[in-house]
Amino acid sequence: MKKVSSALVSLFFASSLLVAACSKPKQAEVPDVDKDTGGQDMAGEETAPKPEEDAKPAGEGDMKQKCCASCKEALATDRSGTPPDQIPCADFTATLSPWCLEYFRSNPTKASECQ
Repeated sequence: MKKVSSALVSLFFASSLLVAACSKPKQAEVPDVDKDTGGQDMAGEETAPKPEEDAKPAGEGDMKQKCCASCKEALATDRSGTPPDQIPCADFTATLSPWCLEYFRSNPTKASECQ
């Protein structure tokens, strides 16, 4: 009887080790970064720069005159070698103000027309 009980104990011990070794390993729980925890936002308030009211020219003639001046300045720095009669002023997006860019998009004008 002693041999049977020691055999059962050793069998039980071996099976428990086998079960523990073959089970899935537990992984650490990773916090969900997309989950909103409702905490206070640490970033400061971002405010968009306000457009200057005086940056927009008043009338249609004044708008064309100011925007053509910007187009001429941009044409002077153009290194593409393309003739001015083939370059739309709206292509100078880096140097034109947003008002002039919108003006040239609604009123297609070639750079040669501003000279």
